[in-house]
Amino acid sequence: MTRFDAIGVGIASWDLVGVTATSPVLGQKQPLAGYTEMGGGPVATALATMARFGAQVALVSAVGDDHYGVAIQAELTRFGIDTSFVVTGRGSSHIAFVLAEPGSDRRTVWWYNEPTVFADLSFPAALAGQTRALLIDSHLPAALSAARQVRAAGGRIMIDAERVNPTVLELLPLCDDIVVSANFARAVTGLSDIAMATQALDERYRTLVVVTAGEAGSWACHNGELIHTPAFPTTPVDTTGCGDVFHGAFLFALLRNDPLPAALRFASAAAAFKTRGLGGRSALPSLAEVEALVRTTTAQ
Repeated sequence: MTRFDAIGVGIASWDLVGVTATSPVLGQKQPLAGYTEMGGGPVATALATMARFGAQVALVSAVGDDHYGVAIQAELTRFGIDTSFVVTGRGSSHIAFVLAEPGSDRRTVWWYNEPTVFADLSFPAALAGQTRALLIDSHLPAALSAARQVRAAGGRIMIDAERVNPTVLELLPLCDDIVVSANFARAVTGLSDIAMATQALDERYRTLVVVTAGEAGSWACHNGELIHTPAFPTTPVDTTGCGDVFHGAFLFALLRNDPLPAALRFASAAAAFKTRGLGGRSALPSLAEVEALVRTTTAQ
């Protein structure tokens, strides 16, 4: 019997989020219209989304031996994520400075961590058979051994890839679900058209591919069939974490065996709710909210 619906291997961050009062200009002092702090990280926020919907989830990651590390773990626990496999290393936790622009699909992120914190992180072999799915990002080398072990145990593997590097290129063939940003898809295929890049990734890896493009929606391709899912209309306060919420909601829907078009709309609706608040987790919707939005918009 599996213990978890999903286990994640990825960065757990502490995000310092500022909201611009005017259009940002580098080299000048400018006031902020708002400010908040909270936990972040692609996989961690995706797991928080799944936990909000009622899934049993755990995170394999590392934090530093600083006050940010304490705050990161406390918030993960508060959101219902099992942190038994989060280790503490010597050095700075992963921190990110986020500049959000209200009403815009743009935000800017500066981040910092010390590699020594993650140097000894490994995926516990006993976990491979205890989860239905593995969610990984492109940050931690431990994701590669985790993917190999979970694949051997028959689990589902989803990747959230942000940057092209040798480890990510080694991970992609191991994945059942490749869910990436438009920028990543363009970079890895050399194609500027999102639909063509999505189809190229499907042809290359012969698995489910989804490319997210913010307010333009998402493109999915599986067995040669291309599906475009429009984004739900929203006036964003902050788009930080929208892709992470999409990943968590999409994996949740796939694990309950939603048909692909329905799973894509469910994930898109969840991401739209997230834009209501600052940071990645301040406006996570409930399962009932997402299902109601999908239902009412379908009826229109």
